[in-house]
Amino acid sequence: MSVSLNEVTCILGGKTILEKVSFRLGEGEKAALVGENGSGKSTILKIMNGIISVDYGEVSKPKNITIGYLPQEDVVDTSHTLKEELLNVFDDLISAETELRELERQMAEVSPDSKEFERISHRYDFLQHEMIRRGGYSIESDVGRITAGLGFSTADLRKPCREFSGGWQMRILLAKLLLRNPNVLLLDEPTNHLDLESILWLEDWIRNSPSSVLMVSHERAFMDNLVGRIFEIHRGALSVYKGNYSSYLIQREDRYEQMRRAWENQQQMINQMRRFIDKNRADKYRAGQVQSRIKQLEKMEELPLPPSHKAIRFSFPQPDRGNREVVELEHCEKSYGDKKVLKRFDLTIYRDERVALVGLNGVGKSTLMRLLSGVERPTHGKRRMGTQISPAFFSQYQHDDLNPDKTVLDSMYDRAPLDVSANVRDLLGAFLFSGDDVNKKVSVLSGGEKTRLRLARMLYCKANLLLMDEPTNHLDVASRATLEKALQQYAGTLVFVSHDRVFMDRLANKVLEIHNGTIRHYPGNFTDYMRAKERGIADGVIDSAPFLVSDGKIMFSGSLSSPVIEETGNKSRQAKKTKEEKRLEARRRNELSRKKTPLQKEIKFLEGAIHKSESRIEEIEILLTKPDVYSDPGKCSELVNERKASQKQMEQDMALWEKKNKELEQALNDFGC
Repeated sequence: MSVSLNEVTCILGGKTILEKVSFRLGEGEKAALVGENGSGKSTILKIMNGIISVDYGEVSKPKNITIGYLPQEDVVDTSHTLKEELLNVFDDLISAETELRELERQMAEVSPDSKEFERISHRYDFLQHEMIRRGGYSIESDVGRITAGLGFSTADLRKPCREFSGGWQMRILLAKLLLRNPNVLLLDEPTNHLDLESILWLEDWIRNSPSSVLMVSHERAFMDNLVGRIFEIHRGALSVYKGNYSSYLIQREDRYEQMRRAWENQQQMINQMRRFIDKNRADKYRAGQVQSRIKQLEKMEELPLPPSHKAIRFSFPQPDRGNREVVELEHCEKSYGDKKVLKRFDLTIYRDERVALVGLNGVGKSTLMRLLSGVERPTHGKRRMGTQISPAFFSQYQHDDLNPDKTVLDSMYDRAPLDVSANVRDLLGAFLFSGDDVNKKVSVLSGGEKTRLRLARMLYCKANLLLMDEPTNHLDVASRATLEKALQQYAGTLVFVSHDRVFMDRLANKVLEIHNGTIRHYPGNFTDYMRAKERGIADGVIDSAPFLVSDGKIMFSGSLSSPVIEETGNKSRQAKKTKEEKRLEARRRNELSRKKTPLQKEIKFLEGAIHKSESRIEEIEILLTKPDVYSDPGKCSELVNERKASQKQMEQDMALWEKKNKELEQALNDFGC
């Protein structure tokens, strides 16, 4: 089912947001809306969902189409548990299943030749088809699959929705949307509150979904891997580009270059005609030529000036050269009450390193950043800062370092040295604060505007160690690209957290993954990290990494890096394993294999049994819709009983499957995997 906008114009607050916008989102198509902040991307999604009415034009969509919309911000304010809230999505299907059971009872009691039986069977047939079409027989498994993919734990399913934080609230909304499985999905920044693992899972879900999808996203890899068309909004007008986001960037520059040349040629022609008119206006012999050119100018439709995209333009001050060992955490642990976030580890950040921290939400990435910055102390262990090291910490939760009562301009003057204070307005302009924007109070700024203001203030700090926790949050694509370029030119040491894969690929030369409280080291950028994990999984390496962890020491092994041990005192040396160390490692691998292999076999067997039960249930549902089956009460009753038995067996197998997976996870945790 397709949705189209035809010559749509939308005026909000006296300002024309969209002007004569037309496009069609085809059945099953995946497309993205791009444009500067405030260009009208979210407005288009709201128009398609019926939240905003158009002033002119038409929105065309089939009557029976289902549309799901994910806004940028919303909350689920209910006392329902997560599982209850998600099951509410299927209220009509649960009612349909109850009605089916009642219809089965009625069919067994009336004559197959009666009109009443015919009426009941028609209703039964309709409900069966609806249940199969919408996956009504796999509700529980769908809830488990989608919540797990979005990062919820089994315990979270019993937690009231209103107790989840803002980011997790958005995940609940996304889970409900995916469970509804509408014909059309409208997603406004779906990855904003997701960690990398959840982004990758969502990417795979959308790729395999039959739904049409129109998304607004600042995650370039997400768009590159999913979309086949780009709709660009600029100054109220819409342009369509075929291909993914990277292809769009190339096509856009080619198109703008052609537009610039055509505009320049026309301007040259106009200037020549005007000079001719001015020069020969009083010459009666050339009066005809003058009039001809005047008419030409009057009839000429001037080409528009090619679009110019605003983006942050800046460079970090080049820092002084500091000590080789920039910051060291020795024998460190970090706990909050009884919860141990980071197990004992040694970590040294060296000069010129560009380190990306990755891992699930809540595993301790921000905690490690605060330990490195000195904002928090380790529960055990020591932090040492190298000599001549000047750090600057950009925290994703530190908007409170801005005075809400001050204006944007005054906030900058607070940080600017006297000798450069005259250039504050120019710098703010580079960060997209122009005109009256500089007089806005900090209290009314959006999250993205606060991020840009904090980055601008950071430029006055000549640091040789930048610690940046999610600096790309709330930045548009162009601003992320410009921040990338500035950091690529920065000569200091960088440690950062980001879920933007392109950002990590272009900046990182080392990746630290936090998993179950343990820090794992991977040389290279994000793509190298993913390849290392894939190779580890393919080779059956439980750690999925070219290293071993022993007594808090991180040891590299394999072909990605020369063997290195991070030791107390910041000294690195070639790792030479003794016979005893090799013997202990071999014994450890054998013990793990003895526990792991039987569990993996049981899990695989159970998955096959569950799949077999699901297939048989579907076969029975189809058989029950056939006249020659439902007209035979004996056969119908036999199939209904078989279906109940298959459903019961499948539920038992799924419970056992979950138990064995937990046992496997515990075994891996016990061995530090």
